[in-house]
Parts: sequence; structure tokens; C-alpha cells
Amino acid sequence: VPRWIWAAAVAVVAMAIVVAAVGGFAQAQTTPTVLGAGDEARTSVYAITVLDAEFAQAVESEYLEAEPGEKLLVMATRMENLSDAPIGVATTADRTKSGLVNTENPLLDLDGATAIGTVSVWRADGSAGQVILQPGVPSEVMLAWTVPDDAFPDGIVSLDVHEVEIRRGAVILSSSVVTWRADELSSRIEVTATEAP
Repeated sequence: VPRWIWAAAVAVVAMAIVVAAVGGFAQAQTTPTVLGAGDEARTSVYAITVLDAEFAQAVESEYLEAEPGEKLLVMATRMENLSDAPIGVATTADRTKSGLVNTENPLLDLDGATAIGTVSVWRADGSAGQVILQPGVPSEVMLAWTVPDDAFPDGIVSLDVHEVEIRRGAVILSSSVVTWRADELSSRIEVTATEAP
């Protein structure tokens, strides 16, 4: 084998080592779009706009009350289902598990604080029952996280909005069951939360 082939091979290997060392082969991390109050975060199958946010000790209409050392972060949102089937915000609807909240990797998640327990969800108009979003019908939805009392000391809260990976069926589930899983971070909505009176 000619000597120049060995030299070229050594050069290629050396270059690959240098590229790997500086992270050239690592998967690119996308930077989320940063939005504010009133801006719509749109993914392939749902959209959400944070209208307002506040810290509270209780939401009497929903029988929610923070324990000592905790507070409630309550967000008023407008949500729209962009898919072709009904979805539940915190429940399964029509064989679709949306995973928006209250899953191990939710599509909507707080950045900068770890929530305690589950997210409470209800319609802004006070109507009872599970929140089901029909395709193409925007709805005002309230979300409430319980967070430590010292979370978000500057009052700025961030909601991470993830793109969706859609999976159909599974070994132990019917092939008609559709599950939405959190994919890459699409947007981050930053709003200033006020203190409830």
C-alpha cells in the first residue's frame, strides 16, 4: 500500500477526532422561540396563548388551596386543537392521549421550577366536566400548578411548549389508540405573573 494512502487515512481519522471533540457530531439543539403574553405558540397539532398569569393561595371556585410553603401559579390560556379529533387537556378523549399535562414528559411544562402534584385544569367560563378541545374551536382554559413558595422570585414565569411526536397503537393497546409525546422544545412563553389580591 502506498505511503500516501496511510498518511491520508491518518489525517482523516485525526480530523474526525477533532470534529467529535468539539461536538461536531452531536445532534443540533434547536433554540425555542421566546414569546410573551398574548403571543400564540403554534405546533403541528395544537396552539396555546397565555393570556394572563397570577400567583394565588387559593382558587375557591375549584376548591384549590396551597399548603404552607407553596403557592398556586394560575394561567389563563387560549388553546386550540389543530388535529382532526377531539383531545382532552388533562384526560384521554376519543382514543387520543394528548399528554398536554400530567404525564412524565408533558407537552406543556414549567421552566425554572418543579411543580408539586398534578396540574388542575378547568374552563374559564366555569362550565363543569373534563376539558375537551374540539378540532378548530379555540377555548379559554385555566391551568394551575402548585409550586414552592420561593419559585419565580422575580415574577417572570416560563411555559415550555413542545412539538408533538404522534404514535399510533402499541403492543398492549389497540392500534386505534393515538398517543401524543413531547418532541423538541418549540416555544417558551414568558409572562409576568401578578399577585392575586
